[in-house]
Amino acid sequence: MNPFHDMQMEIYEFFHSSKKTKLAMWIIVALFPLYLTYACNSLAFGSNELMTTLMQKNMGAFLLGAVIVYLIFGALACLTKRIPLAAFLSALFFIIMPLIDYFKVAILETHFFPWDMVFAKNAGSFGTFLTSLKMPDSAWSTIFMTVLYFLLILMMKPELPVAWKKRVLGTPILLVCLYCFCMNPTVRNCYEAFGVSPKAPGNQATNYDSNGFLTAFVLNFASLNMGDPADYNEKYLANYFEKYQPSAESGQDFQNPDIIVVLSEAYWDPTVLNGVTYSEDPLKNYRRIAAEHPSGNMVSCTFGGGTVRPEFEILTGTTTNMLPSGNVPYQQYVFEDIFSYPRLFKNIGYDTLGIHTYQKEFYERDRAYPLLGLTEMRGEYDLHAEHHWNSGPYITDETIAEEVIYQLEQPHETGLFLHVITMENHSMYLNKYDPSDWDIKVSSDVLSDDELNVMHNYCKGVSDSDAALGRIYDYVMNREKPTVVLWYGDHLPTLGDAFSPYITTGNISSTTAAEWTEEEKYTMFSTPYVIFTNYDTGREYRAEGTPVSPYLLPALMCDYIGAPEHTRTNFLLDLYETCPVISPYYDLYSNRDDKTVVNEFIRHHELLTYDDLMGEHYLVRDQLPTE
Repeated sequence: MNPFHDMQMEIYEFFHSSKKTKLAMWIIVALFPLYLTYACNSLAFGSNELMTTLMQKNMGAFLLGAVIVYLIFGALACLTKRIPLAAFLSALFFIIMPLIDYFKVAILETHFFPWDMVFAKNAGSFGTFLTSLKMPDSAWSTIFMTVLYFLLILMMKPELPVAWKKRVLGTPILLVCLYCFCMNPTVRNCYEAFGVSPKAPGNQATNYDSNGFLTAFVLNFASLNMGDPADYNEKYLANYFEKYQPSAESGQDFQNPDIIVVLSEAYWDPTVLNGVTYSEDPLKNYRRIAAEHPSGNMVSCTFGGGTVRPEFEILTGTTTNMLPSGNVPYQQYVFEDIFSYPRLFKNIGYDTLGIHTYQKEFYERDRAYPLLGLTEMRGEYDLHAEHHWNSGPYITDETIAEEVIYQLEQPHETGLFLHVITMENHSMYLNKYDPSDWDIKVSSDVLSDDELNVMHNYCKGVSDSDAALGRIYDYVMNREKPTVVLWYGDHLPTLGDAFSPYITTGNISSTTAAEWTEEEKYTMFSTPYVIFTNYDTGREYRAEGTPVSPYLLPALMCDYIGAPEHTRTNFLLDLYETCPVISPYYDLYSNRDDKTVVNEFIRHHELLTYDDLMGEHYLVRDQLPTE
């Protein structure tokens, strides 16, 4: 005799024994989507406190999310008739989705968005990160309760008492309702009945914290409805950008230097943390180089993750500010040849190459890079340099330095444009290296043991990156062929939960980014960069000491080395003179008397970006390959 089978039969017979018990059964079934709404938001939060806040302060957002769950559950029930199967599929979906969000925030400090669906094929690339993570205890209890609830429905064996002809119609009707509820602007205006604005807040952390995962996810569907901006037409663009056309005399003194652009993962200066001391300067090579060459702070468009966004801005000169939060440009917008700085130099005879000490398929770089004019993309398995390892999980940056040197020693008829991405200093930092590998001793009276562990590991990674910078510099400065290197950090590191240890050291005053002062925002988005050459360019670097947005750096570098002018470069240099930093996250340079000029530059930069990524390539059509 099977005890579970006996219990199942007893439960089934009880709930089918009378009208009252059947009513109770259907009430239990009807409440299951409501429970799933709670479970889904709870799993994404990973915090009972945040879940309680949502229920107390924004019940409308919770109920709006419940509508989505009911529509999907109803569509599955109509499709299968078997309520337990519909419950199982719904539970699976609404458990996996918030867990993806939870882990994505932990790894990249950014939420799970609708457009991340196209990233699913690269899920295996996160394996290295996931080994360093664990689910919170509250998640296990939520999953356990969900399993119990599902088992109860399974044992009750309810079946939808609707004829198959009506069920067949029910599924498409509910799916159409789901689509309209998420995408139709008129229907989305009904969100206000729940006390929720149909437009997602600009700050996604605020969106997800205040509205819960389900509602925040649905609100972001509005970002997918992007029509042509005002004034987007060939005649208007030609008239406006006419003044930025390159002069015939430009580039006459250009020496065709090899150009190396290095994105150094989470390269940042940890000595800015208050009350923390180091036995050795983690950025000693950067400081010696910056003392002799153009350098400063790049104000990144992302924090803690999203490397692809500053990378894309550097390569193209476009802005990701106008794109949906958490965007991955390669996967969302790059499906045909577009303008880029590698292409600019390729068009004058340069060889172009991208290298990365990680999987080249990550973010679909291997597919997108050729569309940006990079002839080849090489990942960790394609490098010529010997792979160097320590106790950390990634190939060390010593490998990158050796690969750069190898590529510079190969023959190139005109020159080489080499785009490089490092990996060693990637998060997660807690227990990342064996303590025997810690080269720098970190001391503090305010940091906890875990925070000190993180800082020791971060300093190991960033000092190794800095050593790679030093090795590349020493090689380049002893090289005969003219060479220029742009080295920059893509974003600050995520060192711990709730912005620890930035909070612990008092560098910021709130765990809510929306509450940071302008000075704190600048602190949390600024990374160092340096541009050095082994020859006299004969020109002054115009941005010395001025913080700049990522998309300005290649234009400033081109100006510094006297490269042939381009419409985009000339426009960006003019934009720099007016507003060196533009971002939706902070309001730097907001004290200008004439905001109209700033807004006009922003608008035309967005038009340029739209033309590249979603438009007709009016501005660069003659510079792209023809079929």
